[in-house]
Order: sequence, then C-alpha cells, then structure tokens
Amino acid sequence: MNFMISHSKAASYSQTLSQMILDKMVAFAQYVLEIEFFSACVYRGEELECYLSNLPNTIVENIPVSITRQSFAQYTFDKVIMLKRHLSFGIPWQEYSSIKQTWIVQRALDHDYKVVLGFHSSKNRELATELNTQILHFSDAIAYQVGYYGLKNQLNVPSQVPPLHELQNNLGIIGISEGIHEVRDLILRVAPTDSTVIILGETGTGKELVAKAIHEQSHRKEGVFVKINCAAIPFHLLESELFGHEKGAFTGAVERKIGKFELANGGTLFLDEIGDMPHELQAKLLRVLQEKSFERVGGNKTIKTNVRIITATHCNLEKLIEAGAFRQDLYYRLQVFPIQIPALRERKEDIPVLVEHFVNHFSKTLNKQLLGVSQQVLDSLMQHTWQGNVRELQHVIERACILTKGKYLNKIVISQNSSTTQEKNNHFEIRPLQEVERNYIIQVLQHCQGKVFGENGAAQLLGLPPTTLLSKMKKLQIQKQIS
Repeated sequence: MNFMISHSKAASYSQTLSQMILDKMVAFAQYVLEIEFFSACVYRGEELECYLSNLPNTIVENIPVSITRQSFAQYTFDKVIMLKRHLSFGIPWQEYSSIKQTWIVQRALDHDYKVVLGFHSSKNRELATELNTQILHFSDAIAYQVGYYGLKNQLNVPSQVPPLHELQNNLGIIGISEGIHEVRDLILRVAPTDSTVIILGETGTGKELVAKAIHEQSHRKEGVFVKINCAAIPFHLLESELFGHEKGAFTGAVERKIGKFELANGGTLFLDEIGDMPHELQAKLLRVLQEKSFERVGGNKTIKTNVRIITATHCNLEKLIEAGAFRQDLYYRLQVFPIQIPALRERKEDIPVLVEHFVNHFSKTLNKQLLGVSQQVLDSLMQHTWQGNVRELQHVIERACILTKGKYLNKIVISQNSSTTQEKNNHFEIRPLQEVERNYIIQVLQHCQGKVFGENGAAQLLGLPPTTLLSKMKKLQIQKQIS
C-alpha cells in the first residue's frame, strides 16, 4: 500500500489503514474489481492537490465542471473519479508503471482529514454503474473503520464515528455488498410500519436475523418476538401451536393451551417456512390476517389479536400455487412487502467481512487469541460456492477456530460434498409419511374439484376403491369438499 504522510495525525490514521484494512482491500481489489494494484492515503486539505499534481499524463473524468483541480482537496467526492494515464508514471509511482487507469474515491474521517482509496488497473475499463456503487459502498465501510479506530485507538480522542461492526450489528446484518445494503435499507423503511413482510432467500442466508432486525427497529420492540417453524411441527399439532386449544379439545388436551398468536400479542410473530403450512391451516391464517381475530381449537370464544406478521420461505410460492399447495389469496396477503436476501455466492465481497466477524466471535467464545486468516485460506473461501450460504461459512470458520493452534487460521477444511449435498437437500426433505400422504390426497382432490367417485374422480386417479379413499380421508381428517 502507498501512504503519503506529512502530519502526525495523518500518520496515525495511515497506521490504522495498514494494520486493519489491508486484507479487506486485497480481497476487494482481487475478487470484486479483479485488479492487482491499490493504494490508500490519508490527507489533509492541500495534500490531495499534491496527489493529483504528481500524476503526469492523466485525464480526470466524472468531475463536475465547477470543480477545479486546485479545489479537489476540499471536495468530498460523491462519485468515483477515473484517472486515465497515457504513458508511464513519474515519481513517486515508478512501481506502478504498467497502470493505465485509476479509480479514486474520497471519504471524510473528520473535518480535517480524508481517506482516499485508489484502485489501479493495467487495462482501460468502463466504470459501469454497478462497479461505481460497489466502490462507493466499500469506501464507506473502510472510512468508518479508519475513522473510528484511528481516533479512538490510535489517537485516544473521543469519536462520534461508530465502528463498522457496531454500525452493522445494530441491525444484526453483516456485509458491505450492494445486496446487503439494500436489505438494510428495506428493513429500516418497513420496520416503523405494521405492514406484513415476507422474507425470501435460500436456506442459511439469515432470514430469521432479518425478521428480528425488523422487530427491533419497530415500535413493537418492547413486545415479544415469537417464532415458529411451520415445517418442523407435524400438521396435526401446528394448529394448536398457532391458535392454542381448550381443555378436552382432542385426545391428550388435558388443559388449556395458549397459542403463538396470543403469546405474540402486542409484538411480532415470525412464521418461518410458511410454504410448508398445511393447506387447510392457510385458510385460518388468512382469516386472522383479515379480521385480526381467531378461536382456540375446541373453543367458541373469539379472541382479538394485535400482532405483526413476518413470514419467510425458501420455496417458490408461485410454483406452489400452480401445484395447488398454496392459496393464492393468502399469497397476496403475505406479499405486501417482500425482502429478498441474496445468496452468499452472489455477494462474495461480503466473505472477508463475515470471516472477520466470525473469527472475532469464536475468538471470544473459545477464549483464543485469534487474529485472522491467511491469504491462502481467504482465497479458498472466496472460490467456494457456498450452497449452504452464511450458515455453512460460519460452521467452517468455527471448526477451523477450534482446530487451529496459532493466532491465524492457516488451514481450513471445506467439504467437497457440501455443495452437492445442499443442492439435494434443497429438493428433498424427510417428513412423516402420514403428512406426505395427506398433502398428496388433498392435492388430488383439488385437481378433481372435490370429486371422489366415478370417472376421473380422486379414487380412480389414485387407483383405490372409493371406500378405501373415504376411509383414509376420515383417518387423515380431510374434508370431502375441497375448494
């Protein structure tokens, strides 16, 4: 990294850069920008003018006409500046003689000092909108860390700049990618409302974290956050779990039970894996969303509820609707405010930040003095496809932290079968045979519009005598008329 230092305070900032930011910049330059050279400098006012004056044979782009080279020092860039070089560098850039193009961006640390990050390419490349946004987001993250640690830890001066991990952890969402920035923005926009939210994303992307962040940023944060996994509870118990039951409502109901809707009153109810909710319970959930009331199983008293509903699923609900497994009217009720969490393989610039977070976390929980990972390990992590997403990365880092004997993770084991296994698991889930049989019969009845007997009836399509099918329907508590 290149530093231009002429002041003790700038030197302290730059020391913070070299100690804490190097690995992040290496990863960002190599894996996001796909370039080899970068620089980071801390400047006071006039020093930025000197920086630009020492770059011969350059053309400066993306700068408003009103901004002259002499005033760059006082100008906080809201765009990435592109510098194109026609020949080689002069002093002090001899070591970068192959560079043809530079992108620089400036961020304020306090009212006197600024950090300028430079990314240098040996080829002339177009500064696309997406690339511009990625560089700006990354620069913001670096400026937060340099500003915080440079002031607080190096200079021992109180700072109003929050550290990056606090800035991100106030929502519980770690990452610097554009996709994660968008998720945070959506959380902050919808949290103050009572609108229904549906969180979409693959397994392991952090849907529950997003749900909790919405609750914590809402006016209901003093209330309870109640979660239930619709796929983890057998269908014949899920209704009781959600709505409660009266004593004697069914065999084994020896006392009244309060359901999740009552427990969450005044707070937030998070229904995870909503796509796995049994079809007949979907109708009851729809009524609660519409009327804000329900009855316990076996009861006749209407109970009013004041609950914010957040749902999540890894399934494609539209395909479930086409298959008759999910109600279209419920889908539109839930689809008020969707939040899509990108898969980790789609935001690899977040991997170094997540790795740092997990290493720090396990360093504390395992009582070890862990400082980070080697470049070789980071390279391996960046190349993996992460079908299990952040959860898989967390488990890999945890295992490595347990096994390592030094201060750095120099070796890491990533299961070669994890991607294949996860892909299979995304399409296969072990469930009780009775539940599978029940859901299939319901789908066949829906296909037949409730017709059991006769030609093209459900019994004929299933290859069963009608009496056998009726017996199964009674046993599985399936009503004959299926709408």
